[in-house]
Amino acid sequence: MKDKSQDTELHRQSGITFLEGGLTHKMEKKSGITDTIFISVHKPDSAHIILESPTNTANIRIGQLFSPNGSADGPFGKVLEYRFKDTGQYYITVSENLMVGDHYNGAYQVRIINGLSK
Repeated sequence: MKDKSQDTELHRQSGITFLEGGLTHKMEKKSGITDTIFISVHKPDSAHIILESPTNTANIRIGQLFSPNGSADGPFGKVLEYRFKDTGQYYITVSENLMVGDHYNGAYQVRIINGLSK
């Protein structure tokens, strides 16, 4: 089990977190509904945003990434590697890929891994 003081220190050092804080966000997907997840960028950095589900075959993907200036990019897959150049509030949408796969209802989580600058 992780030590909470280590988690607190990690959040303090992180340039990118979820709006509520933290680096992991648990969700429940309902088929046909697009989820919106807010991300706070405290300092410019690169990061991976990863969707994880109990089975790797879950039909979910990062549909779009919206930046503070209103521009959008996407669609992506289950992993998004992105260089966040501006501070502020970003958000991603998570949806099913309507071109392939079955509908998905179930749990998933989104993780942020910071500091991937090259």
